[in-house]
Amino acid sequence: MNKKILSILKKIYSHENGFYNAALNRHEHKIPATITASDLEVLNNSGFAPNQFETFDHHHALERMLKLQQHKKLTLDFAAALFLKGLTGEMPRARQTLMSYLYIKHLFKHNFSGKNTCEICGLPATETIDKTHQLYTYYIGHSWNEMPLHFLVELEEAVTFDMPTISHADKQKSAELLAFIEAADKQETPGKLEKRIAAHKILDQTDKYKRYGILQTLAECGILPNTFIKPKYEAFTIQTDLWKASENLTTSFRSDIILPLGGWKGENGVDRERYAEIFGGL
Repeated sequence: MNKKILSILKKIYSHENGFYNAALNRHEHKIPATITASDLEVLNNSGFAPNQFETFDHHHALERMLKLQQHKKLTLDFAAALFLKGLTGEMPRARQTLMSYLYIKHLFKHNFSGKNTCEICGLPATETIDKTHQLYTYYIGHSWNEMPLHFLVELEEAVTFDMPTISHADKQKSAELLAFIEAADKQETPGKLEKRIAAHKILDQTDKYKRYGILQTLAECGILPNTFIKPKYEAFTIQTDLWKASENLTTSFRSDIILPLGGWKGENGVDRERYAEIFGGL
């Protein structure tokens, strides 16, 4: 996605332009008057037409995710390499893939359990999403460990990418970030860590929530350990167990930062062995 496409999509997918269509049970964005026919042609030709809706149900979304588990390109090395490229800011789009990969790593076949959201995997019973909008959020550098249906859209595009070549600069950036995290005092919270990273300008092309996404990925890897729940790198945690563990977060360091990052404190440090296990092969 080049700068021109990003610029056009930014106008369409602004917060002010979005609304919920209750009749169709989906979030939509109007095409602003400033978007020309030429702009729309550029989007259509690039495969990023706006309002590209698809309705997913739990059974078929799960099947597609389990199929991705077997995809020959979707390996830990591939996802880890993309993450390093995202970390430097060279490829902001690449930040999400490792998080998505970790979700499906131990995912297993099961029947839907619950009402609107599966209490096992967190996938919705049924949901309609604009795939272009979802991919756009990744191209501008966001990454999330919530709403797993979005991981399916992300991974189905990610497997079309080439394996990136990791440079010395990529490795240096990750080394700089880990050393910076290790300098935290024992009581440092994830929120204070994010502010410290921002103040020292450790991560380029990031805002508060993009920095949280990067740190959350490290937490899901187990590189930023916590004592509340296993990271997705180690095991799949069913949704009800995740909800229960979240209730144990103490008010001394609880905020809107969810597990596993929400369970990290400075005293937990950095698991260097886990980092080497995931990124050492690159």
